[in-house]
Amino acid sequence: MLKNMFLDLLSMFKGFAYGFVMVGLFILIAGALLYGILYLINIVF
Repeated sequence: MLKNMFLDLLSMFKGFAYGFVMVGLFILIAGALLYGILYLINIVF
């Protein structure tokens, strides 16, 4: 039972870390796209 609890906790932590990394990457990509679009608009006009 203790082993199952530990494995459950480990998988929960892994899921949390994965979600955290995905959200971070999403924010990074969205920020880079926004910056690039604004930069291009600034160059053109």
